[in-house]
Amino acid sequence: MKKKFDFGKLVLFVVVLFLCAGVVKLFLPRYKNSNSNVISNDTDNNGISVRGNSYATAYSSKWNLNSNVGVLDLSVAEGIRPKRTQILGNGNDVYTIMVYMCGADLESQYGMAVNDLVEMAGAAPSDKVNVIVFTGGSSRWNTDVISSKYNQIIKIAGNNQINYLVENAGTGTMLDPDNLTSFIEYCADNFPANRYALIFWDHGGGSIAGYGYDEKYPNTNPMTLADIDRALTDADVTFDFVGFDACLMATAETALMLSEHADYMVASEESEPGIGWYYTDWLSRLAGNTSMSTVEIGKNIADDFVNHCRVETKGQPATLSVVDLAEIQDILPGKLSSYSLATERLISSNYSAVANARRGSREFASDAYIDMVDMVDMASQINTPEAIDLTRSLMSAIKYNNTTSDMSNAYGLSVYFPYRSTQYVNMALQVYDEIDMDKNYASCVRTFATYTGSGQATGGGSSAYNSFNGYDTSGYASMTSEEFLYNLLETFVESYYDDYSWYDRSKAKEIAKYLSENHFDGDLNWKDGKITLTDEQWSLIDTLRLNVFIDDGNGYIELGKDALYTIDEEGSLLQPDGATWLTASIDGLNWQLVPYYHLYQTEYDDEITYMGRIPVMYNGDYANLVTLLSDDEFEVIGVLMDYREGVDVVAKTLYELNEGDEIEFVCDYYDYDGNYSDTYILGEKMVVVDDIYLGDTNLDEYNILASYEFKDIYQQAYYSSAIK
Repeated sequence: MKKKFDFGKLVLFVVVLFLCAGVVKLFLPRYKNSNSNVISNDTDNNGISVRGNSYATAYSSKWNLNSNVGVLDLSVAEGIRPKRTQILGNGNDVYTIMVYMCGADLESQYGMAVNDLVEMAGAAPSDKVNVIVFTGGSSRWNTDVISSKYNQIIKIAGNNQINYLVENAGTGTMLDPDNLTSFIEYCADNFPANRYALIFWDHGGGSIAGYGYDEKYPNTNPMTLADIDRALTDADVTFDFVGFDACLMATAETALMLSEHADYMVASEESEPGIGWYYTDWLSRLAGNTSMSTVEIGKNIADDFVNHCRVETKGQPATLSVVDLAEIQDILPGKLSSYSLATERLISSNYSAVANARRGSREFASDAYIDMVDMVDMASQINTPEAIDLTRSLMSAIKYNNTTSDMSNAYGLSVYFPYRSTQYVNMALQVYDEIDMDKNYASCVRTFATYTGSGQATGGGSSAYNSFNGYDTSGYASMTSEEFLYNLLETFVESYYDDYSWYDRSKAKEIAKYLSENHFDGDLNWKDGKITLTDEQWSLIDTLRLNVFIDDGNGYIELGKDALYTIDEEGSLLQPDGATWLTASIDGLNWQLVPYYHLYQTEYDDEITYMGRIPVMYNGDYANLVTLLSDDEFEVIGVLMDYREGVDVVAKTLYELNEGDEIEFVCDYYDYDGNYSDTYILGEKMVVVDDIYLGDTNLDEYNILASYEFKDIYQQAYYSSAIK
């Protein structure tokens, strides 16, 4: 049965894979537990594709630089501006903490905002600590205390007391900067203090998308960094720290913007688990000593958050860092500019070196195409003198950092750098102009995107489906003429200028020359069960995925993409002569085939775990089941909702499966010409009783077609001829 809907609503995830040399001989069977009696893929490597790590996103527990997790730095750099907040000491300080709480679906569906309010109320009381909360943005609050009809202002009084201050603060969207300004002004007027903090609570989207999703105004854009800057400027209050209990906001761009308004930033590089910060303990410690240094306050917040996540959200990564904004304000104008100029020169002479550094660096929310990467990790891998200088300064400015054990090379501050997608380049350049980001960095981003976009314009196959019709896959990009490539680029930009208005046409000739010498031109037809590439050709490949389809007699049902392959010592990809695929069951007895997309893998203490996703309709809404495969189990660790339409913030949480939840498995459907035709509901609806069990089954009974997708360093895809 096929059901029509706009598949654009479904979260687009991608497998992000990076290159290293060697023969792939790694294999792990895919099964959950002994209750699963489906066939496990436990045969040897003789022709059977195996999950490998040479062309898969492989994160290690090892750090490229010395780990800064748990290292408290109380030093103050010389020559920087004085702190805006003056701490009186001896417990004489008065602290007003402003929490801007946009509850969104986090509250309406799972009561997470109310849980955090309860944590705040459970903290020790103090007449020198005021916790003031602005609530709104949710269609339903899981308590009678908070209204969903009006925005409200409440005071958390301690000893489990919550008091109304303003019962009706209007009905406007929480994403209106004027609402934020009014809230800050209200707090400063009614609860004056010598120390102020501001905490943003909701979803987040990093430097480009910004902060917030208002469930009551779903078509309202998030609050951009420029919007936040305007709100803080209009309020004219300086802060001890600004924190984000939201995803992905520990970015260089956020820090630069906040440096005019605060002394420190407390935020997460990665997507936050839905439980968010744990408020009781750090607020209690602050109540006991209001003269505590800001870095120590931030350390307490980070430790409480990460420790709480280790217990409550196992399998979900967590990060939180404390950044000195005065030092950032000193670093970014000069050292970032020098780093950007050197990196841009390197792009023009050796794009692949920068691409390799980018793809090998720790990336955050990589499944969402937002291109946020750890700034220290990437700079250290570029390794120019300017990059080394920037890295040292950034590490000094990051005063504290804490992460879960699976988050190596997350040093505390990320930055936007396009590689997986160029869809946000225009937005990024606009944001950079609005917040006065270093112009040389903006130019560096634009140049890298221009090379990437050019590579995408000059080669590659349109889709895997064409390979099923027997077309010749050899020499996709065999055009080596520099002049031909230049003309091709000019035609491409003319045709797609609105989408590629960031494209720097002045570089077209130098890019055409570079591409004529550095483009992928491998023959991807199977010969004697192999596809053989040279070392030079493999060096231009970024990802390798097996794309599997079922031919149902009318078209193709896409089952997904997995990092399953075997490469022999001669550099030949071996054709699989058998296949298994993921199945699911709610009782461990009755199994059905489901779509599956590999995300990334992590090696920790000699154990490798694999993260993946299963596209579904979850209680009628678009979502993905997030899966984890380790040595001894294959399980669903949560549900990631796609609650947005036209909004680019990242969902903050993985929801738990509950009894009675309805699951339908979603696949794309294509006609024989390779055109997207419909969306296919695969198998029968499942109603969760206890859990969803995962296993493997043999595909012999199905009419299977497959193709390997090779994605090059420009993110252009090439496809092998069909595997039947």
